[in-house]
Amino acid sequence: MKTEYKISYWFEATMHSYSQIFFSLNKFFAAIILLVTFFSPFIGLCGLLAVTLTNGLAYIFGFKQQDIREGIFGFNALLFGLALGYTFEPNAAFWVLFVIACFTLLVLIAVFSGTFAKIGLPFLSFPFLICFWMITLAGKELSHLAYANHFLPNMVQMPGPAKLLSLWVHSADNLELPSLLRTFFRTLSATFFQDSILGGMLISLGLFLFSRIAFSLAFMGFCVAFWSYHFFGANVLELSNNLVGSNYIFFAIAIGGFYLIPNKYSYGISILLIPVLMLMQIACDKLFSGLNLKTFTLAFSLLTVVFLYALHQRWLHQFLHLVTIQYYSAEKTVYKYLSALSRFKESHHKNIALPFWGDWFVSQGYDGKITHLGDWSKALDFVIVDENDKTYREPGILVGDYYCYNKPILAPADGYVYEITNHTEDNVIGEVDTDKNWGNTLILNHLDGLYTQLSHIKKDSFKVAVGDFVTKGTILATCGSSGRSPEPHVHFQVQHSPQIGAKTSAYPISCFIEKRNGKVSSLKLHAIPEENTHISNIETYPLLTDSFHFIPGKTLRFHKDSSNELIEWEVATDAWNRSFFYDKKSKSYAYFINDGNRFYFTDFEGSRGSDLFHFYLSCYAVLMGVYPEIEMEDQVPLIHFNYPVLIWVQDILAPFYLFTKAHFYAKVKEVNSILASGTMQLESHIEASFMGVKMKKYTYQITLGEKGIQELIWINGSRKETWVCIQ
Repeated sequence: MKTEYKISYWFEATMHSYSQIFFSLNKFFAAIILLVTFFSPFIGLCGLLAVTLTNGLAYIFGFKQQDIREGIFGFNALLFGLALGYTFEPNAAFWVLFVIACFTLLVLIAVFSGTFAKIGLPFLSFPFLICFWMITLAGKELSHLAYANHFLPNMVQMPGPAKLLSLWVHSADNLELPSLLRTFFRTLSATFFQDSILGGMLISLGLFLFSRIAFSLAFMGFCVAFWSYHFFGANVLELSNNLVGSNYIFFAIAIGGFYLIPNKYSYGISILLIPVLMLMQIACDKLFSGLNLKTFTLAFSLLTVVFLYALHQRWLHQFLHLVTIQYYSAEKTVYKYLSALSRFKESHHKNIALPFWGDWFVSQGYDGKITHLGDWSKALDFVIVDENDKTYREPGILVGDYYCYNKPILAPADGYVYEITNHTEDNVIGEVDTDKNWGNTLILNHLDGLYTQLSHIKKDSFKVAVGDFVTKGTILATCGSSGRSPEPHVHFQVQHSPQIGAKTSAYPISCFIEKRNGKVSSLKLHAIPEENTHISNIETYPLLTDSFHFIPGKTLRFHKDSSNELIEWEVATDAWNRSFFYDKKSKSYAYFINDGNRFYFTDFEGSRGSDLFHFYLSCYAVLMGVYPEIEMEDQVPLIHFNYPVLIWVQDILAPFYLFTKAHFYAKVKEVNSILASGTMQLESHIEASFMGVKMKKYTYQITLGEKGIQELIWINGSRKETWVCIQ
């Protein structure tokens, strides 16, 4: 490691160990927690030393550096160190035991993390609990260990600095506060083995600044616990002792907004389970009291793991949605989830294209009244029509008179040729062959249980053979009029078994153009073509496809017109084969996909003040064809584009309702040549709106040339910035 990297790495590993207590990687919040732990200097020192020692040992023994950086090893160490500092007085025996215990804790963390990871569950605070119980039980037989006395010393007898610290730490203890708030603040402080209303206020502030959702969940969980203790007659004062109240705060955050996508159901289930957690907490205390062991966060850890395990057994994920990508921010999780739900809800489908070139007409759609009935209702028939919607040129008595006859039929997606039947002659116009209903047919196997069938093909026109692998767009055969076909047309259906004429399945076409009255009317994404509509695949434009063809290893470089500053981004792929741009200066990532029809960004991680962020916004979604009539529209996660104060209000309500929105729009503004060597200008803008009123807007102009992106202009009100690409 370079020295600069080492310092940054260990700083982050230490700070994340503190913030991980509240499922956070926020360094400012961690600094507040660190400060509060030093309200009792010896306790705070023990916590910091335990974190440092455990992380250091984990690094030496070769555990994952990323896990160490994210505080996965350190947060148990923090609780453990604080608990030791709270329980014992410092002496030689204590410090030797401290080192041995931290090593033991590391082993327990490794065992629990590895074991629980196999079943997809978090190990939470189990290592801390088991290691501390072991020390507590053994400590009774170790006479050289001295137990701490927690009676407050007489302030008059305290030395000057200690007296000033004590006065400051307890400065808010006598404030007139409602019992609920007083107990809440004391509970937050007690989480780190402190007894200070001020400490709880500071942690509460840090939690709010880190996450409005996490704060609302923490306060809600505590309020329900406070009410439950009152209602059932339990001792409310116990909430601020021995981390009892922390169980309810941690549980509400974990279930309401960390392991589950925050929504009204996650909030609801958190509320419903708080009384269950209370019963478990009291039962655990009674069970372990005979051994003089404190249960601390045992009830939270047990119920969280049990509940998550139960959720993993479901087959229907309708209301409670487990988080699949952990951002350590409830706001980021919910905004990105809602955006992805809107943008990528059909992404599990294969990219199926229309099986032809040019403009065709849907003569019979799903649930058609002629032949698309029953098990065969989810099928499409395609023909070519003229400006008068006629399918043939006069006199229309021969198959060759029909516009679609002998036109190429293309592979709708990559796959293997599974079956071909090629033994039926074309019908005389107006007649059908019901004995050989499907006529000449080709079945493609697209793997994963997906097949497509193309029927009524011209005899002896097949360009492929059974067993061939074909890519999307490969010519398979030509259109005919064999089988139950009164006139030439292409019959197309998607099915989940390979038999000719198998039961059809509704399946969307990934991307196509719909035309009305001879003009382009709309872009359809993951949609099913409607009967009596004119449709076509996207006609890609070389200047666009070349400009947005970014391969791993390629580097984009720009100069800003306002300075000599160099902007540089490298294209790379990660372990999941996701392509992304990386900005080394800001350590930002912008993930993208180019599916041949569209280039679009899927995610952004990093600084919103970075130049890469503006490139991400400017080219958020670009169509690879020139259709001036079409304006691309897409939804942008609110976490990326909104006013800070407004988004804070939205954060609190995000699990229930979005009153602000952020949208992206883009279209071709100008094309100077029809050749690939010409130039083109795209214009995009992104805007945030509040209750339908536009609040914030950026406009971008992107110029494309022979060598790709030539220039990018960013306009924000009166501010205008130009970036020129360096080849």
